[in-house]
Amino acid sequence: MKRGTILALGIIVALATIGCKRPGDVLATFKDGQITRGEFYEWLEARRMSKDSILKKKNQQKSHLERFATEKLVVREAIKAGYDKNEDFKYLKDHATRNFYAQYIGKVISGEGKFSEKAAKARIIKLTVKNYRIENKKRVNLSDAELDAAYNEKEEKARALIAELDKGASFEDLAKKNSDDFSKRKGGDIGYIIKGMRGEEFSNAVFAVKEGTYTKDPVRIGNGVYIIQVEDLVDLTEDNINDVIEDKMQQSGLKRRLSYNASMSLQDRLLKAEDVTNNIDTAALYNPAAVLFKVGDRVFAVSDLNRLMNFILSKRRKMGRTDMQVEDKMKRELAKRLLKEEVMMREAIRRGVDKDEKFKKDLQYFIDYNLAGSYESEVALTDITVTPQEVLDYYNKNKDRMYTRNVNQGGKNVKRVIPFAEVKKNIENRLQDVRRSEKRKTWVAELLKNNDFKVDESELEGK
Repeated sequence: MKRGTILALGIIVALATIGCKRPGDVLATFKDGQITRGEFYEWLEARRMSKDSILKKKNQQKSHLERFATEKLVVREAIKAGYDKNEDFKYLKDHATRNFYAQYIGKVISGEGKFSEKAAKARIIKLTVKNYRIENKKRVNLSDAELDAAYNEKEEKARALIAELDKGASFEDLAKKNSDDFSKRKGGDIGYIIKGMRGEEFSNAVFAVKEGTYTKDPVRIGNGVYIIQVEDLVDLTEDNINDVIEDKMQQSGLKRRLSYNASMSLQDRLLKAEDVTNNIDTAALYNPAAVLFKVGDRVFAVSDLNRLMNFILSKRRKMGRTDMQVEDKMKRELAKRLLKEEVMMREAIRRGVDKDEKFKKDLQYFIDYNLAGSYESEVALTDITVTPQEVLDYYNKNKDRMYTRNVNQGGKNVKRVIPFAEVKKNIENRLQDVRRSEKRKTWVAELLKNNDFKVDESELEGK
């Protein structure tokens, strides 16, 4: 090969590499560490941030690289201090990991796009019932008797419209003339409905109508009286949805909803497994030994729930928050969420999700995020206090601007200052949050400076 040819090929190769963004490119450095392009992209994805949006501007990339480096450095400090072996953090990590498994497998199932569900193509005429009247330019709520009369009036009108349909009138024309729903411009066409859409009561009413017919009696739902027509019934699957539904927006929305429903359907099936016991609604919460649920060999008792609630309350106290009122309903709802996470985590492990390399990376990022946040809150951002005088001073300075409400006085709306006692705790929390934010900003700046954090702007993308 001639020398000139070799030289030309070398130039072409060199030019081809200019501007090429590779995963191994180093975007930022700090003491004994660095952040590569590939690692940065993985972190953004794990954090569910819009990579494409962030890469448009260098300032955004610098800001997020600072966040990533801060997280890495805080994790390093936490591990060096042995905080990751702290019993409190290990307890938090266990619950956070279970939550991550559950969310991850839910996302995987939704992403598979597999579904099969009945759908009804419907048209509606909605007659809205207002629960108020206008007096002296003000709204006045109707009494129960007045509201009942208003519903009866709309039902009479609906019956008259149904009579017209019985005589052969066009549903589309009647909807355009009479419906209060946004669909009136399309002759009442609301497209395809699946279970749960527009509320459980509404979708149940739709599926109670036979294909090719309409409701013979008005249907009262929420603030409306409806006449519903069903034009088509079909089993929607991932294979036929594009052919059945022509509207791209509805197609996309239904795919998301159906994929989500598939995930929820799996969750329901898992909760009905033979080795799953659910006593959450009936267990005596005053008895620490009472079993709330069992999943295989895993037993979760009232004592476990109490420990978790105490853990949550202790974290709130460390952030300067007062104890919230914990009612039985709240405790049972928390237990139900934990049961769902438990069965979803077991399903994820059964499917081998925990062996997937991407899952392992994402989980580690999630654990690091929790470790960094917990260490910051409990070690670095402690001793944040606000005195009673500072709270009072803030109130006096801002009460006319921030702490007022309108009250009716002699038929007129008058602005009144809210008493200090009603907003005292709110102001205290606000001031603590401001100081926590200021302290964190200073602490992070010192952390990055002490570790010689630098961004290579020549490697950044965008403007």
